[in-house]
Amino acid sequence: MDTLPLSPSISMLQLMLVLVLGVSLELSVTRGPRPRSNDETVSARLWTWLCAPLIRGAAIVGAVLWTYPAVFGFRAAPPLAQLLSADGARGALLLGLVLLCRLFAPLAAALRGRPGLIDCMQGMLAAAVVFGGFARYLGALSANAWPGVAAAIALLGMSVLLPALAAGLGRDFATRWSSAHAEWLGQTLGMAAVAPIVTLYGYLLGMQIAM
Repeated sequence: MDTLPLSPSISMLQLMLVLVLGVSLELSVTRGPRPRSNDETVSARLWTWLCAPLIRGAAIVGAVLWTYPAVFGFRAAPPLAQLLSADGARGALLLGLVLLCRLFAPLAAALRGRPGLIDCMQGMLAAAVVFGGFARYLGALSANAWPGVAAAIALLGMSVLLPALAAGLGRDFATRWSSAHAEWLGQTLGMAAVAPIVTLYGYLLGMQIAM
């Protein structure tokens, strides 16, 4: 197996760009026209429950796919379509499950009220799925999605703190100028804070192949 070169990249900036565009789309859609009703009907609730999570989840999964292979620290790698075709339906199915898990993650008590943690976990799960196909394609059977105990604890701590802190600071800053933009800026900065965490996780995975 040829070792692909790890290199400094702009994957984190690419991730930030796609994630910010995704959350902006989510906010514009979910605050746009909704089903008309005199009260909180089932259709109105489904609109809120399905629309926002799926758009945000698609932005996160799409960001990871868009930044491949730079998210793992590589300049060059087999095309993503080639990886997915070589993996059969497995990779696409797993990515679909990662996308759909967004709908049910808030039901877990530990994740309820922590959208930033859910964002990070979904991004890392998507990266793990893509990396699994990447490693199998290269024949790196010893590579896996577990970054180690210390790294996992650090990533979990960052996932809990950074997005929540960034979102809070964004809302506080925005309310001093225009309360109408407080939610947008808070969610945008919170989502942007996901990028360095997913990038770090991706680099830790990529090092297993590059070493």
